[in-house]
Amino acid sequence: MNPKHITPKSKNNRAFAPYNFVELPDENKLVLAQQLPNNNCYDEKRYTGYIECTLVTETPLYIRGGLTPNDFKNFGDLSCNHQELEQVTSEEQKRWTNFFNNPANNRPIIPGSSIRGMLRTIMEIVTYSKFHQVSGNQKLFFRAVAAPKLDPLTGEYNKKLLDRDKNKVKAGYIQQQKDSTWLIYIAKDIEKYPFVWIKESLIPDDIELIKLNRTDYKPQYLEVKFDDITQYKTRYIANQISKDNPNHKYSGYLVTSGNMIEGNTEGKSSRQYHCLIGEKTNDYKEIDPGAVEDYIAGLTEFQKKFFDENSGVLKNGCPVFFREPKPNEKVTLFGHSPNFRVPYTPSANNGRAASVTDFIPSRLKSSENSDIDMNEAIFGWVNKKSQDQARAGRIFITDAMVDDTIPEDQIWCQQNSDERITPPILATPKPTTFQHYLVQTDPDGKRENLKHYGSVPNQDTVIRGYKLYWHHKDVSNSSITEDNSQEIKDKPKQYTKIRPINPQIRFHFKIYFDNLTEQELGALLWVLDLAKEKEKRIYVKNNQEYRFSLGMGKPFGMGAVKLTNQVLWLSQRQEKRYRKLFNDNSWETGNYNANELAEIFVEEFKKYLLERIGETSDTNLENVERIKMLLTILSFPGKPKGSVRYMKIEHPQNNNEYGERPVLPNPGDV
Repeated sequence: MNPKHITPKSKNNRAFAPYNFVELPDENKLVLAQQLPNNNCYDEKRYTGYIECTLVTETPLYIRGGLTPNDFKNFGDLSCNHQELEQVTSEEQKRWTNFFNNPANNRPIIPGSSIRGMLRTIMEIVTYSKFHQVSGNQKLFFRAVAAPKLDPLTGEYNKKLLDRDKNKVKAGYIQQQKDSTWLIYIAKDIEKYPFVWIKESLIPDDIELIKLNRTDYKPQYLEVKFDDITQYKTRYIANQISKDNPNHKYSGYLVTSGNMIEGNTEGKSSRQYHCLIGEKTNDYKEIDPGAVEDYIAGLTEFQKKFFDENSGVLKNGCPVFFREPKPNEKVTLFGHSPNFRVPYTPSANNGRAASVTDFIPSRLKSSENSDIDMNEAIFGWVNKKSQDQARAGRIFITDAMVDDTIPEDQIWCQQNSDERITPPILATPKPTTFQHYLVQTDPDGKRENLKHYGSVPNQDTVIRGYKLYWHHKDVSNSSITEDNSQEIKDKPKQYTKIRPINPQIRFHFKIYFDNLTEQELGALLWVLDLAKEKEKRIYVKNNQEYRFSLGMGKPFGMGAVKLTNQVLWLSQRQEKRYRKLFNDNSWETGNYNANELAEIFVEEFKKYLLERIGETSDTNLENVERIKMLLTILSFPGKPKGSVRYMKIEHPQNNNEYGERPVLPNPGDV
């Protein structure tokens, strides 16, 4: 059984976020597929047909249109600097920010692929299938330089870089050999110290240093000479530095790293010192090839931007810092600054860096388990570790077309076709916020007891599960618009522009299916029924409304949709379609309205699922704990904006809201 997440007793130890998680199923509750049908014929014992659906937006919805190959090549990130923007016409800018649309009439379309992705995620949860949403490519690293003593990473970091309270970090110069191995040529000691520091205010102007508080600051390596080494607190300081003064005793490099200005509301760096390292010697240490692979797989955006995009500091001649290995061992820890990031290395990983997928039980990993689960059987798969490397799905979803009766001026949030909304910045997910993304088992939520990516995978903790976003109350144009115009002006490359559509806009689409069993069709119908209005729901009987989410801006409450007017049509191919050409004055399609059979299919699905997850047949599916988590997050109109917002590092009243590492509670405790 997987470790179960426990919400901290004290609300002071609870975090909040615009998202939460539906937990993973236990490995012994994985629901496998029924026998797969042949793909080259229709099975008379299975069901083929389609479901007519109407989708209605409940909050503003935005799905960006596609770019032409030329647009994507030149401006694929949809953000340009000021000089580039001057060369771009307003028509081009408008085209990049358009909603996905029908080129024949420019009316909005919701791509069938978007609807398919939305339904597949919900179906994967409901059918207790394997977990498909996480890539294991990114390796996870951390720093804990100024972390408090009780922080769970403080001991881990010190253990990696210190040896009996003695700093074992050395400096050197990196070099690749012909056989592709990497060596670090050790820098010459400076009065017995591997490196020393220099205060920025002592650096003369003839050393062309881009200083810490300049807007164009970046890490630099400058050849210098220096002298007069003294101790200041725990550091050794050079008090003299020059570009090429022959009277200075030491030669080497001035090494600067990040300026720590991110998130600083005053826009000023707290740093005052830079590093100095000595000349290259002939002594070297080899870097472990596995450590090289992990370093490259864990590069941050900062490292990609200021060093090499594909290899970071792995460049010939580049100054680096490294943890001195034990005799006859290779270097496994290195980076571009003395306080470099180190990998999380769970004991089960044999010294290799962890990834998120390490914390998924092996039977739930689609990359390791060749068994076909129920959701894969319906939607298809690729790159399985089985004889069948790929198999087409048996569900096909059309694009959703906007209702023809809705006038153009009622569709858009901005009636003027040239107007666009600039939403607040949404950064990429931060899975290293382990107090949110990993199961925590301390009922008190104490900081020192938190599980992290150095914990034992699947024994101490697992990932929290499926990440879904809360719906919000009172979503309006103003609530999804950045209200700080100066921020937009100062950071033009971090903002985008959108043209969303209004709430209460109807779209129509169809879900075609081939050769589904009663249970598979029942699963699809149960999921679709969830997003109906509560008065029209058939299978989940309660007073709560539920909605699904589509498109961009989900953390702000955008993209809530309901599904109404669902009509099930089944095909009688042998009985009708292949025996008759006409049906009165129209073609004989062999399709008939089968809504009266839908409840039978759903009951068969529920019976099948409950039996395989160890529940009694009289259990209400919506009362199973995992399904309750799902329904809680899908509830509509959702939570007040203030209770499900992103926490802030610098909050006007609360200072750093992440500071004590509060734990994200279970959905039912929010």
